[in-house]
Amino acid sequence: MTMPQGSYDAVIIGAGPVGLNIAKVLTDAGKRVLILEAGRASGLSYDGWLSYADTYRSALVKEPNSPYPPNPNAQSTYSQDILNIHKRVPILSGYQVERGPLAFGSTYLRSLGGTSLHWLGTCPRMVPNDFTLKTTYGVGVDWPITYDELQPYYCKAEWSLGVSANKDEQEHFGIWFPDDYDYPMERIPPSYSDRVYAKGAAKAKVRFGEREYGMSVASLAQARNSIPRAGYTLRGAMGAQHVGQRCEGNASCIPICPVQAKYSALRTLGELDRNFYTLVTQAVASRLIIDPNGRIGGVEFKRYASEGSSEYVTSTVTATLYIVAAHAVEGAKLLLASGAANSSDQVGRNLMDHPFFLTWALNPKPVGAFRGPGQTSEIPSFRDGPFRRDFAAFRIDLGNWGWDIATFPPNSNVLEAAGANVFGKTLRSQLGGEIPRQLRVGYVIEQLPEPGNRVTIGRDYIDPIGCYRPIIHYNVSDYTREAMVSANRVSTALFHAMGIDDDNIFTKFGPDSPGYMTYRTRDGETVPLSFFGSGHHMGTHRMGVSRTDSVTNRYSRSWDHENLYVVGCGGMPTTGSSNPTLTAVAMALMAADDMLTQLG
Repeated sequence: MTMPQGSYDAVIIGAGPVGLNIAKVLTDAGKRVLILEAGRASGLSYDGWLSYADTYRSALVKEPNSPYPPNPNAQSTYSQDILNIHKRVPILSGYQVERGPLAFGSTYLRSLGGTSLHWLGTCPRMVPNDFTLKTTYGVGVDWPITYDELQPYYCKAEWSLGVSANKDEQEHFGIWFPDDYDYPMERIPPSYSDRVYAKGAAKAKVRFGEREYGMSVASLAQARNSIPRAGYTLRGAMGAQHVGQRCEGNASCIPICPVQAKYSALRTLGELDRNFYTLVTQAVASRLIIDPNGRIGGVEFKRYASEGSSEYVTSTVTATLYIVAAHAVEGAKLLLASGAANSSDQVGRNLMDHPFFLTWALNPKPVGAFRGPGQTSEIPSFRDGPFRRDFAAFRIDLGNWGWDIATFPPNSNVLEAAGANVFGKTLRSQLGGEIPRQLRVGYVIEQLPEPGNRVTIGRDYIDPIGCYRPIIHYNVSDYTREAMVSANRVSTALFHAMGIDDDNIFTKFGPDSPGYMTYRTRDGETVPLSFFGSGHHMGTHRMGVSRTDSVTNRYSRSWDHENLYVVGCGGMPTTGSSNPTLTAVAMALMAADDMLTQLG
């Protein structure tokens, strides 16, 4: 195996969208960068990408990581391994050890390109009050930066990821753009079902406290190619030809776009100047070496030869700066294994997700389900408001794929009909009459930072090459559970305004539902609830204004080690209701500018 030689200006641990966008800034400035990636590099060629698509087609279980073959030396999380916890005992069936009391239902991918290989591509900005949650509403914590300070980096991130949106539809709750700015591409056109939702939303009302709220449908900002505006060129990953063009509506955005119309970090990798970076894959960072003066003096990593063997070679590399961009869970795990950056005792703590609450119904008429991208529009009406003093904000995703993960159609419909002895022409007629009418509404719900929700490590849980497996401790507070109850009220109001009666609302939760739990409402009623993970791991190395309660400063630089940056979604102090990748890349670009001041 070829090992890296010499010293570098920066070592970046993790080749996902955060790490590679930082690499782009540094290499554009002529800095010499080494990139360590734990996963394999089989997606570098277009043939390799097509092999992912073939693996997905043949997989019996269709889940976010199913296109990407398992790798025991750099394990990923899989949905089928994350089970409901009914007793307070560890779940050991997958890579992450679930300590509960609830299962952390989100997955991530350790491969070149990171979780951007399987993400949906949704890219809304956070709203300004998300950054001042404690000051404005008296809950959570404030960020050490404001929306206005991050705004120019949002613009850079949107052009780096290739976001399709119309800014006039994104200007809500104080989100603003420079007068001369526009997104690189036109919005993705709304689906037919989006227009059906919009007619109902315009009539729907719901009251929280003393205020009545209306609803409106807006296009969803997303890193998926549409019609480029002036100055933007459509691109595929690693220079592949005949791909990376406009979205074709293949309806497999999660977990793979076969034509690379959706952004992945492989696109950014293909734009790096080869004269200034070295990429080493199958290299698992196992320890940061801390010098007596408190600076990081090197990175120890284990380079394995193949996925089928646990044999590896241990090496150490040195640089001026060290950048942990390995994912919120993996980054926290590395810091804990190294005894690094944790004088505040906040490393691994404050693990957050967006619990994804679902409701579903049958529309009176067909809505064209199962066509195009998974989501093309949203209802942003509850992303901010006075209600946040009492319950969490949420962003409403309008699904285009029928009841999708709520019931997994059409297979579930076929099984139910077969169980009722319905076959042949009757079965085809029944499926044709029901499936095209399916509507699914998803609620991306804010979660507050809580120190007991955390990532830890332990010598009892080790992977095949001797690295720690993550141990997850997770629960959902009443602040978020109350939001689920409120979301259900919003959903009922929306469905009724669309002309859907109660007999055609099929939302139901039971002990076998993913993320099942109960909640005693303020009226004294105990209600069942359920949620999926959104795949949005946040908060495990949060930034702040003081070394006593945060891991890094506003530029993602460690309080404890002046030449260490810890970047990514783990740095987010709170979640808001926006999918985090765009914000994480904006934070990374802000950090990269600070890195350049350190490198001179």
